[in-house]
Amino acid sequence: MSWIGDKADAYFGISERGSTLSAEIRGGAITFLSMSYILVVNPYILGPAAEGYTFSQLFTATALASIVACVLMGVYSRFPMALAPGMGVNAFLSYTICLGMGFSFEQGLMVVLISGALFFLITVTGLRARIIDAIPVSMKLAITAGIGLFISIIGLFNSGIISHGAASALSFGVLSDPGILLSIFCLVVTVALWFRGHWFAVIGGMASAWVLGMCLTACGIGSEYGLLPALDDGGMVSPPDFALFGKVFTEFSFIEGGMLVPFIAAVVSLFVVDMFDTTGTLIGVGSAAGMVDGEGRIAGGDRAMVSDAVGSVVGAVCGTCTTTSFVESVTGIESGARTGILPLVVATLFAASFLISGFFATFTSACTVGALVLVGILMIKNVVDIDWRDPVVCASSFLTIFMMGFTGSITNGIAIGVFVYTAGALLTGRKGEVSGVMYVLTAVFLLYFVIIYGAIPNGWV
Repeated sequence: MSWIGDKADAYFGISERGSTLSAEIRGGAITFLSMSYILVVNPYILGPAAEGYTFSQLFTATALASIVACVLMGVYSRFPMALAPGMGVNAFLSYTICLGMGFSFEQGLMVVLISGALFFLITVTGLRARIIDAIPVSMKLAITAGIGLFISIIGLFNSGIISHGAASALSFGVLSDPGILLSIFCLVVTVALWFRGHWFAVIGGMASAWVLGMCLTACGIGSEYGLLPALDDGGMVSPPDFALFGKVFTEFSFIEGGMLVPFIAAVVSLFVVDMFDTTGTLIGVGSAAGMVDGEGRIAGGDRAMVSDAVGSVVGAVCGTCTTTSFVESVTGIESGARTGILPLVVATLFAASFLISGFFATFTSACTVGALVLVGILMIKNVVDIDWRDPVVCASSFLTIFMMGFTGSITNGIAIGVFVYTAGALLTGRKGEVSGVMYVLTAVFLLYFVIIYGAIPNGWV
């Protein structure tokens, strides 16, 4: 091994963890390919809320946040986990905080920044585990499942497969449209590859739909809904556009009095979602890498949690949603990677993608629906661990999932779940199961509903 190789081995513990430099590089490349869909999906999800900003700017913010977070994870934590703007939290920022609550995109970024700072604070002070333990397991699982349903509905709606119904809330779209047929093709290919156990199911579905869509466009076939990919006049190669960097500070407008409570509710909701998501992913990745001891402790887990928490703030500064740990890192671990070199390789490939935002801009919602639905499936499958025999757990879990998906709001889903669980536990004489954290959440979300939905009858105030 060369001098550089020896230094890398000593710093990252490559040999100690039973890996090799080539395995680390291979694992990093595979992880990047598994999660590179975020470069397309994230700008499209944030686009409706980020009015005035281009795909290229959102793309650059996505790549930049991923690079910074991955470098920090690799160099400081030396943990084999890659990070990028997270699925679920991006939809939360766009559809709930901005489009639903009425905040500007820059104000939404401030929600991300503050929730990330809180997340960092409770991580370095050791409160993270205690807060997680204070929230019922059923609620953690229901929140994750609800976000999965939420993401899937967004993907199906934006791709035209479902639309607003006349006799029902939702119905099938115009399935004869070539663009919507392309969406169905993407979904079928993605799920079929996943059924077969292929790690490249998401990227395979996207690539297949893109190639077919480009062929249809070249043949002069069009879509009434603009779902077929096409070359842009700007070309596929373009320089990065860092226009969103720091906008959370320079373009932020202060919150008006009537919107202060919804702003706090948004911060709390995002904080809760991020805490569950990142902690669960960290444990899963650590287990896959064989880095969990007999007592459930993860080797290097403390540093990984700190890096992950800092990544929560990085996204806002770069101009995108919360940057979080990606479970796709497991694909690289299964290829032999075991150290912080994996996220460094991922960061390098994200940096290389800076110059081809024009290429990624040719992808449409028809090319990404498979990714959104598959992520939703993987998130919702955890409902099997919910104790559906318990009526309080059953009601609170079902309503959390249902309200997230069909009101288009993660905050609404969490709030209703908190109300039902707290009230149900008190009504059934299970006061001891309701922690102080749950009482605080109940008070915050109750005030949020009063402000947002005018839940005070006329004449009471």
